[in-house]
Amino acid sequence: MIASQTISRDSKNLSLWQEQAPPPSGLGDDPLPKLADVAIVGGGYTGLGAALWLSRFGAKAVVLERYQLTYGASSRNGGKALVGLKRDASVLVKKFGPVRGRALWQASLDGIAAVEQMVTEERIACDFKRYGSLFAAAKSSHYEKMCRETEWLKKNLGYERFNISKSELRKEIGTDAYHGGVVDELSAGLHPAKYAVGLAVAARRAGASLSAMTDVQVIHSSHGMFTITTSRGTLVAKEVLIATNGYTGSLVPYIQRRVVPVGSYIIATEPLSAGVQNEISPRGRMFYDSKWYLNYFRLTPDGRMLFGGRTTISTDQDLTVSARILREAMVKIFPMLRGTLVTHSWTGHLGVTFDGLPHIGRFERIHYALGYSGHGVALSIYLAREVAELMAGKRKSSIFLEIGHPTNFFYHGQPWFRPLMGKVLKVLDWVS
Repeated sequence: MIASQTISRDSKNLSLWQEQAPPPSGLGDDPLPKLADVAIVGGGYTGLGAALWLSRFGAKAVVLERYQLTYGASSRNGGKALVGLKRDASVLVKKFGPVRGRALWQASLDGIAAVEQMVTEERIACDFKRYGSLFAAAKSSHYEKMCRETEWLKKNLGYERFNISKSELRKEIGTDAYHGGVVDELSAGLHPAKYAVGLAVAARRAGASLSAMTDVQVIHSSHGMFTITTSRGTLVAKEVLIATNGYTGSLVPYIQRRVVPVGSYIIATEPLSAGVQNEISPRGRMFYDSKWYLNYFRLTPDGRMLFGGRTTISTDQDLTVSARILREAMVKIFPMLRGTLVTHSWTGHLGVTFDGLPHIGRFERIHYALGYSGHGVALSIYLAREVAELMAGKRKSSIFLEIGHPTNFFYHGQPWFRPLMGKVLKVLDWVS
């Protein structure tokens, strides 16, 4: 059963991670400055990372966050820094050519390394470890496709991952629900809220101003400067960076039209015994499966099962409903958890793009970096550094700027097509 106390509280505002690692008192309480070099809208990984780098470059940066610092997906995600992007490397090379395709693939590896470097340099205690990941095949045809991609990666990019047949799968995961999988040893796991708070502390230490509970209402450009009207007053800045990902609103319609907010839902159980933990995950991997309506899961640093996925594409499903759906899926994969108590249920917004890739861009002098499509733990700090270097004149371009950022003619910021998307994904799961 699901704990009644979990159902009755507003879990949308408190994930397990947020409960365990809230921002320290006073962090984000900086007064709103009258003047800054760069105003950054969004207090998650990207905004805080960019603020840190810009401050290191000597710029006066201020982070403007509508809610509490680290409120959004940065403290609501599964804590998995995975190798790769939403699209297979072979697909990226075919679409963008060998040079850009390779660069996109390499960025996914460099992103994990960038997280590790940041955690080490800033001494962020966030349980970062290269646990490796298992991409589990929901169907035998999916496993065959994975094996072909493994061969392609080795032949064309010199990258080695390991195919795990169904008969060998129990060495990696305590279930017979899947038809094989592939292991990427370079993937990592961390405590996302501890990491986010650590980034905020590091950005503040570097000299950035952090203004939480500050809603940006209007951005007006005039005479080479920006006047930014907020719920706490007015700020003038030379540059603006939008770093709102799945929480992007209508502030800049051009940007809003290029990212779609999609709901992702998670439950967490009570702590499990050491024996059950070892049965479920003998190597401590980060897990995700090959369904379009995917599930992802892992053991948390304190020994719980964290189980997430798409119960809907909507961002506002009732958390009691999502918890029930996720628990049924969890028990189907891991029958030994049938009697285990679910203690937390929450949701967060992914920022999904029409090509499944993150993007850096600039519109009417306003910079942006967003659209991670579920891969933000690894890639957000990477894009944060690149956009900061672009703004500081220390970099001329970025692969995430060069590839172009598509939208859809029929999308103007209100994702009316989300229910249809959900139905299409379910059909794809059936026919694939």
